[in-house]
Amino acid sequence: MVELNEKETCHECGAKMICRPNATGKRILRIPNTIGAGVGDQVLIEQIGANQLKLTMIQYGLPLGGFLAGVLIAGRYIKHSVYGIPVEIVQMFCGIVIVILVGFGIYFWSRSKARSEFNVFRLRRFTESKTE
Repeated sequence: MVELNEKETCHECGAKMICRPNATGKRILRIPNTIGAGVGDQVLIEQIGANQLKLTMIQYGLPLGGFLAGVLIAGRYIKHSVYGIPVEIVQMFCGIVIVILVGFGIYFWSRSKARSEFNVFRLRRFTESKTE
């Protein structure tokens, strides 16, 4: 667990949702200790760009792509109203159903990644060690 110091740049940071203060008011980030840091050591944290891109594409790209695919496929096969419901509404409903199914897949993928070594941040190096 790394306690983050708040700086002026925190207000502009895209990761502020991840390091928001906990119940004690401290900003805590849980990442693997890959450099052997001890209590009180100051470390530099970096964002893993490839993992951030993968996470973004899965959480935002898949639902959007699923919705578009659902609407386009339904548009190809559904040409007339169904039970008096306009065809466009039925096509939109098909897209929403696909988004829900994709959402379940993303949920289970996220849970498996949370249990594995998948991280968006990593410890880069020491900046300063606490002397005792």
